[in-house]
Amino acid sequence: MNIDNINLGYFEGDHSSTCSYCHKGKSYSLGFSTNKLYPSTYQSMMDRGWRRCGTYYYKYNFTLNCCLSYTIRANALLSQQKKGQRKIAKTFLKVVQSDLLINKVEDLKQVIQQISQNLKQKQESKQLNKQPQQLQQKIEPKQKIIEVKQKPQKISEEIIQSLKLHFKQFQEIITQNIQEVIQLFKEYFDQKGFKLEEVQQIFQINVNIDTIQIFPSQVNNKGDYYSNFMMLIYGLNKKLLFQDFPVNKFALQLIPFVQKNFISNQYLFIQEPNGFLSIFTKENEQKANLHLNQIEKQIVQEKQKVIIEQNVVNQQKQNIKIIDALTFKSNQFQIGNMKVLLKPAECTEENFQLYKRYCKEIHGSTKESKDGYSSFLCEQGLDQKKFIQSQIDKSKLLFMGCFHMRYYLGDILVAVGVVDITETALSSVYFFYDPIFEEFNFGTFGALVEIEYIQLMNQYFPDFKYYYLGFYLQNTNKMSYKGDFEPCELLCPETYTWVELTKELRKEIDKRQAQQINQRQLRISKQNVQIIDDMKINDKSFYGQIQVSLKGKILRLSQLNFDMNKLYKYLDNGYCRFGRQLMEKLIFGI
Repeated sequence: MNIDNINLGYFEGDHSSTCSYCHKGKSYSLGFSTNKLYPSTYQSMMDRGWRRCGTYYYKYNFTLNCCLSYTIRANALLSQQKKGQRKIAKTFLKVVQSDLLINKVEDLKQVIQQISQNLKQKQESKQLNKQPQQLQQKIEPKQKIIEVKQKPQKISEEIIQSLKLHFKQFQEIITQNIQEVIQLFKEYFDQKGFKLEEVQQIFQINVNIDTIQIFPSQVNNKGDYYSNFMMLIYGLNKKLLFQDFPVNKFALQLIPFVQKNFISNQYLFIQEPNGFLSIFTKENEQKANLHLNQIEKQIVQEKQKVIIEQNVVNQQKQNIKIIDALTFKSNQFQIGNMKVLLKPAECTEENFQLYKRYCKEIHGSTKESKDGYSSFLCEQGLDQKKFIQSQIDKSKLLFMGCFHMRYYLGDILVAVGVVDITETALSSVYFFYDPIFEEFNFGTFGALVEIEYIQLMNQYFPDFKYYYLGFYLQNTNKMSYKGDFEPCELLCPETYTWVELTKELRKEIDKRQAQQINQRQLRISKQNVQIIDDMKINDKSFYGQIQVSLKGKILRLSQLNFDMNKLYKYLDNGYCRFGRQLMEKLIFGI
């Protein structure tokens, strides 16, 4: 039988204190202590907004607290590293994979500083190598413009008028065949929700012939002339319609359509990818065909380039693999030259000294005691003798309880991740590290390691997939970063259902934070779920079935000669914090 001993005497009422986040208003919570709690029970409690600190378990009163707080979790299997997180992972991997760390090093601080200096020098070298190319790219267009101005040519008025007449006929073809023109861009119009009448009206706007410019060609292998005619049509439509539609895509689809319906005895028209129109005389038909082939090849090359660039971008967006999967075990793994061991949480002189250095140099705190550290991060608040065996690989075990992920370089402890593990989740409690790693964002890196640990363990334990990060407070920098581990969810404090943290929800939380506490709406779930009101007790009929531990025996309250009326204030407090399902599962010490 699962026995979770809870001292009911702690349910006297809400505990209030100055808010540790904003340091202005009040924070209210209710808690209890227990010497034994099963991981599965704690999982159910986390899904109702509970967290633990050592053997003390607490839950905020979301209604009264000055700062809006929500339990937050991420599905590690769907987790996508952001650009900044990938950069942190890449840099840290360079540090721990450095040849300088292969052998045992006496002065780790000196080695890390040398690695940091080497990385900075490489980055500066890359920036210097990029500068000449950037300057060259900026200068070249100016030189080309000057060359055009240095070779002015004239076009006879007869040719100009002849071409303008052709362009006028182009406009008429577009207007007469408006239905077919619209079909060329149907997907775009449908996506934007444009009505057919609106599109027809826009395409029937005529270009003022006098605004058309015709230039002599400056390049031998291109047309005899070129014009801005298609650019003008595009420009008119862009103001009304094509705000996000590129000119080359517009022109490359429209001009072939026009040429199917109009054959000139004098000229050949070829659309350039940049939007301008090249014009060849009939005598240069061979050159026109060669140029057309070049454009078609260019378009194919551009498409291939886009595909390659997109593949590169997609590769960059893929999560950076941190843990060496080949040597991975459930209780130890490698990250470059760094070894990580998963050990039951315990207070040792080694990790306490690391914790003291971290608190002093990172947070400016010099009052840390060993007893305080032990009760905060080392006490076994969960039953440590629990594990499950993988049905996929019998040799794999998932140990549950309170653990320390210890990071070692050689035999030197450099970081500790304090975590709780249940059948379905890893809960991050705290993370501290050697201050010599401060510039490398070890805290974020540690979170990425924990997420990848879940992903690797999920191969053997399919239900093990969630990453709990405690409480999310959007108006506090120390707690808002948790929303960066996307996609993530917040727990609705009224319905106890999970809601995706979207841009819209962030805006709504900001809006509510600015409101008076007594005017805030706490519910964030839009599901049709009955509201669970923690402050109202509607059903007390099952109180007699609650289990208690008395002199080593497990009994129900109905079996004892207690005055139930005297117990109601304790039972009501427990009920409104746990709910009926947990109340029936727990065993209360009396």
